[in-house]
Amino acid sequence: MLTTNLPLNRYRDIPRFLRWTAKIHTQLKSAPGCVGYTMDAKPFTKTFWTLSAWSDKEAMEVFVHSGNHADMLKDMAGRLGDPHFADSTATSADLPLSWADARARIKQAP
Repeated sequence: MLTTNLPLNRYRDIPRFLRWTAKIHTQLKSAPGCVGYTMDAKPFTKTFWTLSAWSDKEAMEVFVHSGNHADMLKDMAGRLGDPHFADSTATSADLPLSWADARARIKQAP
C-alpha cells in the first residue's frame, strides 16, 4: 500500500498536476498488480493525497518508474513542496482504508 501527500508549490501548477492525474489514472487501470487506487484532492490548499493498493512492492515500483507516472515525476520536479510517502502493508480485511487511516500512516512514516 502506498500513501502519498503531494503539496504543490503554486496554485498555477494545479491544472498541470490534474492533467497528469488523468493520464496516470488511465495507467493505473491496466497496471499489473494494482488492486485499487483513489485520490483526495484539496485544491484550495494545493494538496493532493493518493492511496494505492498493490499485490506486491515490485509491482508498485515498476508502476512508479514507468509510463506516464515516470514522465510526470520528471515534469513536476520542482513544482512540489515537501511530499511525503508511506509504503506499508495491509490485509484484505484492512481495505478499504479510510482517509483518516491513510493520513495516520503518513504521520507515522520515517
